[in-house]
Amino acid sequence: MVEENNKIKFFVVEDHTLTNRGIRELIGQRSRFTCVGYAFSKSECLEKLKELEEESKLPDIIILDLFLGEESGLDILRQVKEKLPSIKIIVYSMYAKPGIVSLALEGGAEGFVLKSAPESELFAAIETVIAGQTYVQQTLVSPLFTYRTIFDGLTRQEQVVFKKLIERKTRPQIAKEMNIVERSLENYLSRIYMKTGCKNHEELIKKFGE
Repeated sequence: MVEENNKIKFFVVEDHTLTNRGIRELIGQRSRFTCVGYAFSKSECLEKLKELEEESKLPDIIILDLFLGEESGLDILRQVKEKLPSIKIIVYSMYAKPGIVSLALEGGAEGFVLKSAPESELFAAIETVIAGQTYVQQTLVSPLFTYRTIFDGLTRQEQVVFKKLIERKTRPQIAKEMNIVERSLENYLSRIYMKTGCKNHEELIKKFGE
């Protein structure tokens, strides 16, 4: 039996009730792990982590879904990494097109696993990340390299626009955040579509961001 103080503490962020519980039960049934909390939204996650920090009970690892209803798990990822960098984060998502994987890793995630993968894949990711290394499910690696080759072919401003598109930002949101007029944005979009071989916004998302 593993002593409580030596157990790996984990926290789950997932907006679907049954999936959230299922992940907790799956990991928690192994004696090396103990669940210190869970959340269904960004605000709940940050609030509970603050409480755990005050109690000196922060998790060693967070299992994070990327799409929480209208909220983005990427925002949680970035904020947790900024405020509590000691916590390791594994993204556990239905969506794993290379643009999404790249954004997650860029945001500080140590691991990325598809929900459709075998349970052993998630545990392999947890063990690897706890050991201080990065883990990306093998089937996602080759598309990620291809994506980054395409991404590197964009100008810096086009890269900024491209990443915001992958995050499901709307045209008005992107223009406002970049402080540019929508006409300029349309020019960037045209060049991005040409360089990526996509006809429109929807095709780009389907190819790189779902």
